[in-house]
Amino acid sequence: MAKDKNPSTVSADIKRNRLVIKLRGDVPKKDAERLYTDIRFCVSDLKPSFAVITDLTEARIGHLSAIDTFKKITGYLAEKDVGPVIRIVGQAKVFFQQISKLTQQINGYQAMYVKTMEEAELLLTELAGRQTASSSNDALAAGGD
Repeated sequence: MAKDKNPSTVSADIKRNRLVIKLRGDVPKKDAERLYTDIRFCVSDLKPSFAVITDLTEARIGHLSAIDTFKKITGYLAEKDVGPVIRIVGQAKVFFQQISKLTQQINGYQAMYVKTMEEAELLLTELAGRQTASSSNDALAAGGD
């Protein structure tokens, strides 16, 4: 079996407080375990309420043997006070269905779905704007009368 030239990757955008996960090709248990390790290292550099962007556009399928590891990943992120979780699905229908069923039962982990990285960035900007407006309103209410 040929080794994937472009394996799945994980990176931390510390400046923007984001975890970026790019899944490519088939994702067997061994790759999922490597991703879990990489995610833990990256999350340690991020602040609470960090955003997660998971790009599934190049993913084909997750192996059944990797399900427990994906559950560990989503549970770990929920424990670490994850903020917005956005999944870029494009046309990745099979993997999208697998991952959405897997994570819908985990408390503290609610994903939103978009088709492109540009849509993900726009959504995060919009969510940050809402949070800033809400914080300003809270500060005004606390300082009133």
